[in-house]
Amino acid sequence: MSRRSKQLEFKPLIAIYCEGDSEKVYFEMLKRKYHASNVRAEKVSINSMGTKGLSLLYRAQSKIEALPKNKKIDQAYVIFDRDDLSNKELKKCNNYARSHKIKIMFSSVNIEIWVLMHFQPVSRVYTARELNRLLSGEKYFNTDYSKFKGNPYDEYLVDRVKYAKNNAEILLKRSTDPWYERDPYTNVNNFISDIFKVSQF
Repeated sequence: MSRRSKQLEFKPLIAIYCEGDSEKVYFEMLKRKYHASNVRAEKVSINSMGTKGLSLLYRAQSKIEALPKNKKIDQAYVIFDRDDLSNKELKKCNNYARSHKIKIMFSSVNIEIWVLMHFQPVSRVYTARELNRLLSGEKYFNTDYSKFKGNPYDEYLVDRVKYAKNNAEILLKRSTDPWYERDPYTNVNNFISDIFKVSQF
């Protein structure tokens, strides 16, 4: 009787280029949670007084092109915040990403909207200062969040990903406007399954 050979499951190589430390440590947490050795999160430093979103995309693309053949990636993601970017600037980001097959993960006003969704639904606009103050509270991180950012999230968020994903999906159903016109907004929830190949969160 011939032995049936087991086929190894192909795992595409994924790169996530991050605007800040918060995004990087968050995706490193998910990488540990889902045992995803094929996923790499990297903070990208940009020296620009102009459009941060586009500068980040340009820098990510240059990194992709510089990868040696044996380290070529199958899909690149760039994650950044609205901050003070205009809709016009964000449309340029969208067009550039589409033409270079880069997927954008975006939060408005910033990634802390997505972090907050691990604790509660979001239905109104927050400023960055409001989010820092709220997340510093006893029911959340119980420490000065503005100083905490960049530290591992595991203790606080790793078991709340499903709740955050559900909250984000509720928010997304409220409007059909383009992503760059919406606030509050996040689409991080849309990509977790694709990146980590999971259906249980």
